[in-house]
Amino acid sequence: MAKKGEKYKCERCGLVVTIDEDCTCTVCDLICCGVPLKKMS
Repeated sequence: MAKKGEKYKCERCGLVVTIDEDCTCTVCDLICCGVPLKKMS
């Protein structure tokens, strides 16, 4: 689950996504350029 404030980055194009609200899905797939985004630390 994605939590508010977390950041995810696309390894291919460099797009960065910041989560604005907690996700309540059991599986949360954030996809860009056909690949899952990687959580940034």
